[in-house]
Amino acid sequence: MKGKYCLVCTPRSGSFYILKHLGETMGLDNGKEWFGRMKKVHYEGFKTSPITVDYTIEEKLLTNSERQKRLEYLQEKDSFIIKCMPMQLTYTVEDANIGYIEKLEKSAEILSNFNLIWLHNRDKISQFCFRFIAQETSRKGYTGTNREFSEYNKGKRKVPSENSFTATEAEFYRFMHIEEFTKDLERMIPNKTDIIYEDYVKEHSLDIITNPDYSKVFTNYQEITEWFKRSNKT
Repeated sequence: MKGKYCLVCTPRSGSFYILKHLGETMGLDNGKEWFGRMKKVHYEGFKTSPITVDYTIEEKLLTNSERQKRLEYLQEKDSFIIKCMPMQLTYTVEDANIGYIEKLEKSAEILSNFNLIWLHNRDKISQFCFRFIAQETSRKGYTGTNREFSEYNKGKRKVPSENSFTATEAEFYRFMHIEEFTKDLERMIPNKTDIIYEDYVKEHSLDIITNPDYSKVFTNYQEITEWFKRSNKT
C-alpha cells in the first residue's frame, strides 16, 4: 500500500503495538517515532537508533532545521507510517517557549503532510501510571535497569514490586497538559481516522504485554484516582 501515514498518539498509549501492526498489515515502512529527540535518524531508508535522553529535563532538543530536514526526507517517500506525539513537533531549541496557539498551528501544519490515524486510549489512569514508571526509571541516577518496567521485549520486561512507586501531582499535571494539547490539536484536524486502542487490540488479537495491577504498585493509587476524578469535573 502506498501513502504517507502518521499515527498520532500520546506517551504510553499502546502506540508501539498499533504502529507495528499497521505497518505490517498495510505493507508500509515503519519510521517509528520520527520526530522524537530520543531517535537519531540516519536518512538511510527508515533506519533510526535510540539516543539516551533524560525526559525530565530539556536536553538534546532537535533544532528547527533538523525537524525540517526530517520532514523533507519524508516528503520524498510514498509508502511509510511514522508515529508522532504532537508536543514533540515544537519541542525544539527555537520553538520550546513559543505560545500555546502558535504551537498548535505549527503542529497542525506539519501534520497536514500525512494521512492521519489518531490513537485513543480509554484507560487514562493505567496510561498515566505506565508513563510515570517509564519516566522514573529513565532518570539519571536511577539504580535499576533503564525502563525495566516498560520494556516491550517480553523476556526483559519486569513487574514492579508492590508499593514501589509514589506518583506526584506535578507529573499528573504534565500528563494532563499533554493530553489537553493533543485534544486541542485534534479539533483543528478536519480529516483523520480514529482508533481506540482497547478495541483494536481485541479485534486483531494482538499479542501485548498487559500492564500490572497499578493499585498494588503505587503507594498513593487512591490519590491518583482522585486527581483524575477532579480533572474530569473541570
